[in-house]
Amino acid sequence: MEKNEIKDAKKQFSKIGLILFLGTLLILTVQMLAMEIASNVPAIASNGSLSFVIGMLPMYIIGYPIVFLMFKKVPVQISSEKKKMRPLHLLTAFLMCYAATCIFNMFANILTTIIGIIKQSPVDNVMQNVTSNINPLANFLIIVICAPIMEELLFRKAIIDRTAKYGEGVAIIFSGLVFGLFHGNLVQFSYAFFVGAFFGFIYLKTKNIAYPIILHILVNFVGSFIGSFILKATNYMEMMEAITSATTEAEMMTVMMDNMSGMMILFLYEILIGVLIISGIVLLIINRKKFKLTAKETDIKKGQRFKTVILNVGVILYSVFLIAVIVLQLIV
Repeated sequence: MEKNEIKDAKKQFSKIGLILFLGTLLILTVQMLAMEIASNVPAIASNGSLSFVIGMLPMYIIGYPIVFLMFKKVPVQISSEKKKMRPLHLLTAFLMCYAATCIFNMFANILTTIIGIIKQSPVDNVMQNVTSNINPLANFLIIVICAPIMEELLFRKAIIDRTAKYGEGVAIIFSGLVFGLFHGNLVQFSYAFFVGAFFGFIYLKTKNIAYPIILHILVNFVGSFIGSFILKATNYMEMMEAITSATTEAEMMTVMMDNMSGMMILFLYEILIGVLIISGIVLLIINRKKFKLTAKETDIKKGQRFKTVILNVGVILYSVFLIAVIVLQLIV
């Protein structure tokens, strides 16, 4: 790329970064205002699930649409020719994505545990805290439906449509990076970065945002909704509390016998998750050579990518703000 083209690319990424920065502030503001209003209405505040829905919905029906309008001012630079994915390929993509999500989540949990030991206080797992304290219907509405649809429209379609010109790899990694940072905590960043890049690859190759949305819904459904539903249905927290508070082996055995059906359901669920993860890992290994990117004349060359894509005002503002949020979440 010529110097003028590099300069134009840097401006494009800076505009995108600035929109993401302002959009994140807007989304967080709308969310905090909604939660504040919900907390001051006794009928809502007394119901944790209702309070969660009332606090989150405005973010998706007000915050995100405004950000989409802001992106209208940034020109689209990608063709609209769509390609189809066969159901088997979609299933394969889900298994690979889900396996990687679980693996990255496990490593992030280990890291946050180590950080918690060092600072002598546990690091909150934000997603786990949220999903374990709301009913399945609220979980399904927000985490399985609203979040995947709006996040894919923003972090895949809006961003990749405006960055793919500068290289498929650049667009995919950038999409994953800003998506991971947006979650504002280390555990979710670790897997959201990979998932975002994976969804970005699917969107870039198919030009059909429906596929990343479907995959995102499936990952959240299996990883969040089903897990949360089973934990509540089996009274997992109460069962664990009863087991740990048992003072004798006989008491522990009594608790376990009383909760045998719940323990069997949990055991079968763990087997299912294990099968999904192993299947996904095997498929990742088998299909690793299929993750090919197409080079174009307009691609940003190696050695110019970091300073063009990252070292600009907009992306720096967005990155620094959310990295600070992640660090604060770890140390506070």
